[in-house]
Amino acid sequence: MTMLRTCLRLLCGVLAAIGLLNLASLLILPRLAGSASAIIYSSLILATAQIFIVGCAFFKISDEVRHIEQEHRQLRQQKERLSEDQKNRDQLLLILNHEVRTPLAAIKGYAELLRCYHEQIPRELYDQYLQQINHACDEATFVLDSIILPQRATEQAGVECLDLKEAMLSVLSSFAPRLQFENRRLELELSKCDVLARPLQLRQVLRNLVNNALTYSSPGSRLRITFSESRPGSAPLAADGTAEKERRIYLAIQDEGIGIPREDQQRLFQPFQRLERAQHLAPQGKGLGLYLSKRLLEEMGGEIWLESEGLPGKGTCVWLSLRQA
Repeated sequence: MTMLRTCLRLLCGVLAAIGLLNLASLLILPRLAGSASAIIYSSLILATAQIFIVGCAFFKISDEVRHIEQEHRQLRQQKERLSEDQKNRDQLLLILNHEVRTPLAAIKGYAELLRCYHEQIPRELYDQYLQQINHACDEATFVLDSIILPQRATEQAGVECLDLKEAMLSVLSSFAPRLQFENRRLELELSKCDVLARPLQLRQVLRNLVNNALTYSSPGSRLRITFSESRPGSAPLAADGTAEKERRIYLAIQDEGIGIPREDQQRLFQPFQRLERAQHLAPQGKGLGLYLSKRLLEEMGGEIWLESEGLPGKGTCVWLSLRQA
């Protein structure tokens, strides 16, 4: 608005200057000039002066208009950033709700069992329930820390060299009671390999993927986890080709669950997307696990994709890749 007022004042000044020149030409030139040709010549000079003034004013006003447009773009960008920040805050609340609700439900369930049946529960089972409560508390704390910690100051901030095998075994140990209770057949083909990742975020991704594999497959079924240095044929093509050039470790988590049709595989990496036939297996789910895993992996320079025929019993293989150290 300030620039617009300046342009209007400038325009008024130009019009006033032109009016004064025209008035001067009408009053003074006939007295000074001795002939008609002199009057015409003087008039041309005044007209040229007027054109010069108008031209200068035009360039000045154009410059002011450009400033106004630039200011408008900056305000629009600030508004978009504020809108994006608000969207991210809302998204963070949804993610927190999704990730923390599961361990809280476990704590409540085991605590209620101990309260109601503490006299009938055998000592061994009693200790196991307490261990589950303790593990759920650790999981909730871990989730809060991993989400609330600053995600990145720069593209590589927080990335460390760590042993992927150790991280995977650590996550599997937290699922040990569930694996034993559900009589799962666990097949591991792991070897020591150093990757570049953020420890908290990587553990959260691995926990999400293992939890999905167990949730959407039947008790007693097989869970197979393998490492490879060869890029799988199912890997998506990278836009810039960097994934093919870098030395990477590829981790596969294969279950024998309900499977995911090809046409739904990309959709499930968007927030709040779930398979209709999977909702009865995990009614409390919000469809954020794969979305969150993809976001965290991409911030570490990693990839994630699905491989499945979409047939029940054939299951799904979730692939992820990380850069080798």
